[in-house]
Amino acid sequence: MNKHKLFMIVFIVFMLMLSGCTNDKNEEVDNVEAQQKQVQENNSIQTIDEDPRLYDFDKKSSIVTFYITISDENDTSFYELNNWYSIHNSDTKSPKLDITIQEGTEEGIEEGLFGFDETDVNASIELRGKSSSIAAQKSFKIKLYDSTGLWRGQKTLNLNKHPYDATRVRNKLSFDYFTLIPNLTSMRTQFVHLYVKDLTDKNANGEFVDYGLYTHIEQGNERFLASHGLDSNGNLYKAAFFEFYRYPDQLKLESDPLFNKDEFETILESKGSNDHRKLIDMLDDVNNYSLNINDVVEQHFDRENYLTWIATNILMGNRDIMTQNFYLYSPSNSEKWYFLPWDYDGAWRSSSTLEEHEEPPEWQNGISNYWGSVLHQRFFKDPQNVDDLTKKIEELSKIINPENTKKLLDEYYPVVSKIVKRSPDKDYLDIESSDYEDVYYEIVQESEVNKEIYYKSLERPMPFFLDYHIEGNQNVFSWGASYDIQGDDIFYTLQISTDPAFTNIVHEKKELIKTTYTLNQLEKGTYYWRVIANDTKGNTQMAFDQLDEDGTIYFGVQKFSVN
Repeated sequence: MNKHKLFMIVFIVFMLMLSGCTNDKNEEVDNVEAQQKQVQENNSIQTIDEDPRLYDFDKKSSIVTFYITISDENDTSFYELNNWYSIHNSDTKSPKLDITIQEGTEEGIEEGLFGFDETDVNASIELRGKSSSIAAQKSFKIKLYDSTGLWRGQKTLNLNKHPYDATRVRNKLSFDYFTLIPNLTSMRTQFVHLYVKDLTDKNANGEFVDYGLYTHIEQGNERFLASHGLDSNGNLYKAAFFEFYRYPDQLKLESDPLFNKDEFETILESKGSNDHRKLIDMLDDVNNYSLNINDVVEQHFDRENYLTWIATNILMGNRDIMTQNFYLYSPSNSEKWYFLPWDYDGAWRSSSTLEEHEEPPEWQNGISNYWGSVLHQRFFKDPQNVDDLTKKIEELSKIINPENTKKLLDEYYPVVSKIVKRSPDKDYLDIESSDYEDVYYEIVQESEVNKEIYYKSLERPMPFFLDYHIEGNQNVFSWGASYDIQGDDIFYTLQISTDPAFTNIVHEKKELIKTTYTLNQLEKGTYYWRVIANDTKGNTQMAFDQLDEDGTIYFGVQKFSVN
């Protein structure tokens, strides 16, 4: 019995108990079951199969209360840890502090729960995340010591604050959805209310302080593989900055005398087997343009998993996915690679109007968001593969849709809003507390909005990269060729300005066909340039490049100087 049939049996029993067996609730359960069954009938081979009982220990809206005591024996204070990247060089890694972690209720640590009788340190805490490490509210990684045992079968607790998500539920919503979707794994997630007693602070009076709402998500590692019924001896990589190029200087076998683990993990972090031969063989073929990309995908990837992963990203509006925020997994007895999801707190916000967040560049919308990866670009240059992705998006829309999103949000809301709308969390939201409910429920229509964005993206030319160099006295501007999925002719407009907003354009050339342009008529000074691709139907696209000028991001722009 596969994971979705088992899941629905457990889900139906739960809903009957919750609702008192009312007809309305039974109809809702039958409706969700029918939606999943229809998707599964369209996918006769389910490629990744989990036991749904892994996710059935608590309701999706349940909340765990953790009490953390920061030991006064630490050399670094908890204050310094929280402000590490404000105090120290950004290249230095934040330290780990010894802590005691215990589970309880809102009334306090409770007998019989995890660590309730602990009298000594039993774990470490450190900062986690990249951009979130400089946010006002920090996220934490907690590692239980070997002598401590496990919490719900897990040794590492990732407590995410999601400081740039005013709803604080987008990641949880995504991974709860993944438990329902064929051909993908999910990860166990849990709302957490955190209290901290900081013994490194002599003015704290030895009292627990409310740190608000967090979301725990399971760590991707060998233990994760084993608990999800996958091969713990297989390969598991977390993408750090990975565009599926070969990266010969970084990605080497461990037997290679020039192998450097730190350099390897600037591209991919190894979380499973350290035998990298299968990875390198796959990348050799992906980057071999003499091979048909469909044959390469057939040999090295599970096609259903691949299409499902991209389709869910599109429906959820998860844009930060081109080079990071996913895992690659391959069982030890197979050549196939599988995409596994990771980090969705930036998803579900295409139509957000009340939150303060930067509008994405045009190329991050829909299919063009994948064009910077050699694998995705080659694969989707085949129109049949685009058609198959469209079919997959429509299939998954029977699960990922406004009706089901509303049900999950309604389940979370009483628990989440109670904590988020009070200090400390309300003090750091980028919205007013009175707007919280409106922002929260804006998510409901997101999957439909993102599907519409996808269809529009099919009409636009694809993005490309810019390149500028000097040959003798000439300024040479070149760029990658754009691509049009409909096969429309593409022309280019090149613009040069003295400012990054292009309010003072000093040179412009339209309807270029070639992807190189030479100019020797510029005076000394600093300039900015961009190229806009246009198809014959009036659709446009910018370059992948972006420029940070005094804290303002300009998309599709490069800067250069003439001396």
